[in-house]
Amino acid sequence: MKNNIIWLASYPKSGNTWFRSFLTALLNQGEIDINKMETDGIFSAKEYIESILDLSTDDLRPREFESLRKTAFSYKAQLAQKELFVKIHDAYTFSRWDGLPLIPNKGSRLALYLVRNPLDVVLSLANHTGLSIDETIDKYMNCEEGAFVKKGKAGQQYYQLMGTWAMHASSWMQQKDVPVHVIRYEDMKMNAFATFKTAVEKMQLNYSDDAIRKAIEATDFKKLKQQEENKGFKEKAIPSSAFFFKGETGRWKKELTKEQIQKIMTVNESMMKRLGYWEEVINQIQ
Repeated sequence: MKNNIIWLASYPKSGNTWFRSFLTALLNQGEIDINKMETDGIFSAKEYIESILDLSTDDLRPREFESLRKTAFSYKAQLAQKELFVKIHDAYTFSRWDGLPLIPNKGSRLALYLVRNPLDVVLSLANHTGLSIDETIDKYMNCEEGAFVKKGKAGQQYYQLMGTWAMHASSWMQQKDVPVHVIRYEDMKMNAFATFKTAVEKMQLNYSDDAIRKAIEATDFKKLKQQEENKGFKEKAIPSSAFFFKGETGRWKKELTKEQIQKIMTVNESMMKRLGYWEEVINQIQ
């Protein structure tokens, strides 16, 4: 079995699109068109099963969908002559029917888990969904049933269970089926070359330091935002004003109330501590 799948896993608005843009620029010798990513779609897309297995997913029961989706991805990994970079926002969860992981480990090489301070995530996610900050906290960040795409047959993507911010991170970081490498958004910003270079090495890709630096330069946030302003971005959710919104770290210090900060911290404390976000927040609000 070829292990060609590299999962680009993250809670939404944690740097996944930025990293996919970097990969695109790396593969294209420094060239990037945000509407033509050189990555391989998203795990929740129905088209994977429909194109590979030649069937309609809307005719499948949930148990059938889960099983056939794993079959489709494993088959695609076996046929692929290169790495498959697959975006995924689902938590690493298990089937209620057979207890097996919903994400196929057959064909998987690595999971890159991209993570960002949840106090900054909530601001970007609120813009993305068109909800208020408080609604975003209650519906996503602190909600054990938090999910993208309602259960049902409508749309081009399947239901994506995420859980709370901490549950999502824990699910990927603690699973033992697929090797995982954690990348903090803040490190992508503050120590870009070392962070991206390590990721390239973990993926077992062979690129020079100059190629990595060129890809980093090509995907500067301001350049990506300018592309969206000039010609739009097909992945932008309808409610949001822009997909590439601000891309900053530490916005929460000025834009969240003390009550909102404490609400997120109460539910997500253990993982905030583990990932190095807790102490800075404590020092800020005391």
